[in-house]
Amino acid sequence: MRSLIVAILALGAAACVSGPGSSSGTQASAAPGQPVSSLPPQTLAPGSCGLFLFERRAPRRFVMFEDLAARTVQIVHDGEIFELGVTEHRGALVTGESFRRVYLDPRRNITFTLTGEVGEETGSGPRLEGVLLAVQTLDGGRVVRPLGGVRSCGNDRD
Repeated sequence: MRSLIVAILALGAAACVSGPGSSSGTQASAAPGQPVSSLPPQTLAPGSCGLFLFERRAPRRFVMFEDLAARTVQIVHDGEIFELGVTEHRGALVTGESFRRVYLDPRRNITFTLTGEVGEETGSGPRLEGVLLAVQTLDGGRVVRPLGGVRSCGNDRD
């Protein structure tokens, strides 16, 4: 079972790291007024890395991407894509250690908190396990979503 999960996450991350001809940071094409359910494929420059996170339940939609070099994050929440700047995070993601990242949207008064643990290495990078994305609104509302994913880096090949 664990091998199947690793294979699914590796394939998902590989599908989301697009080739040189695709664009980065674009919104998923949804009809006007229609909610967005997943992010479009993302491009990493050679040598840069990102976090690729998917829903743990089927259909395993791609719902969060952090470009570590560009210091940006895209999060699908409540039918729309939140594109936020990211302040520098202290420390590296180290296998076996837990992590916590906080992303703020002051314009909409929403705080996104990502927690989890860095797992074993896959063909695409270290797996991110036990990941939870907690969304807190100013009015006290809170939603917690279980996610899974990988930290993957763009390769230097053409």
